[in-house]
Amino acid sequence: MSPLDRLKDLTRPTGQEDLLDVAYPTPRLHLSVRHAVLAALSVVVVVGVLLVAQSRTPEPVAFEAPAVEAPPADQEELVVSVVGAVVEPGLLTLAPGARVHDALQQVSPLPDADLTALNLAQKLTDGQQLVVPVVGVTPAEASSGISLNSATESELTALPGVGPATAAAIVAHRESTGGFGSVEQLLDVRGIGPAKFESLRDQVTL
Repeated sequence: MSPLDRLKDLTRPTGQEDLLDVAYPTPRLHLSVRHAVLAALSVVVVVGVLLVAQSRTPEPVAFEAPAVEAPPADQEELVVSVVGAVVEPGLLTLAPGARVHDALQQVSPLPDADLTALNLAQKLTDGQQLVVPVVGVTPAEASSGISLNSATESELTALPGVGPATAAAIVAHRESTGGFGSVEQLLDVRGIGPAKFESLRDQVTL
């Protein structure tokens, strides 16, 4: 056998050689500085979003409360003057919203009082004068009313809707003109318009 053949025979694998114990290096994750910065920023953004979501309070739900009607202001008692065919004529103090019937209950109409001439359901106003007529006699004849040319300011305030200021204006007009020549001249008095005049027409005289 030649030396070359001998070398081949010696180097031929037999299948029984021991495997080489080779230590393979563990693969390592290698990140660049740019990637590391981006990763850190991502974590910061996610954490910030979570914190904001947890701290945000729910928005209040708009609720429109139903309108509540304000209670009416307390009314003062009514003071009215009752004259004519009654047992006890004079001033009466009545509750707010009182009617003619309520006033008559307190003054006791006379047997010859003509109650059919009155509207018993009519509401009274503060300062109003109620004239109770006699059967067969008109209200104007039953009471001459309050004289515009001789009544004092205090007496004039007994008229419906006439307060101290209006009574003073009536007296001042009377003094400046030398007296009223007609009831219609009340329209020339400051503070008396057509509506108030109509409520006074049958309550006054010259």
